[in-house]
Amino acid sequence: MRLFGKTPLIGEDLNDWIIDNFDWVESERPAWWVMAELIRPTREYFHAPGGHDHETALLVFEDMKRQLGTTQPVALEPLPDLPDELLHDYTRMSDTAGQYWDDAETPLITYNPKLMRRPVMFINTLAHELIHARLAPVVDDLPGGAPAHELATDLHAIIAGYGVIQLEAAEQAGWAGYMSQASRAVALAEFLHRKAIAPDDAFPYLSRRPASWLRKALASRKRVR
Repeated sequence: MRLFGKTPLIGEDLNDWIIDNFDWVESERPAWWVMAELIRPTREYFHAPGGHDHETALLVFEDMKRQLGTTQPVALEPLPDLPDELLHDYTRMSDTAGQYWDDAETPLITYNPKLMRRPVMFINTLAHELIHARLAPVVDDLPGGAPAHELATDLHAIIAGYGVIQLEAAEQAGWAGYMSQASRAVALAEFLHRKAIAPDDAFPYLSRRPASWLRKALASRKRVR
């Protein structure tokens, strides 16, 4: 068991669950772990030209499927053009930002086209929904099982390399989502440690508060025995 120092950012049970999920991926789906890298919102990872249309969304989607090694067919479609105020109803963000539908032969991801104005939030939405597709066959096998599925989806997006994007997207959206910013930061610190990635590779893409959470998580991790 790993424990944080005297002032842990998150509870012991939550910390253990995060660690157990990292361990599960490394042992049960090693190919996922090998391909995971720290994804940043740069041209190195996203090759679509500027634009807010569906064609641009599809180019981003294809980049992300390559990053995740997604080979199964997954369709992407925009939702009807919703009023701007719904993007600020954060209690409904999971409904209005994007959804994963797996009740047909080809799974479908839908997204709010207004998110295209906020690229980091858009990428984060697609990451969450694509991880739904990845985890669908193993929901019951993951630590925590089906009851923790939505929380696990956020966590496994971080394990897949989208931790910087998820931390920053939650800050831009003004809400936490399924994981708290503290637990995201702990998971990102674990990812950086296990991948031997320098924290300086992450900080330039985080605004002040997410960067502060990551610094706290890294400092707490150094106190782990």
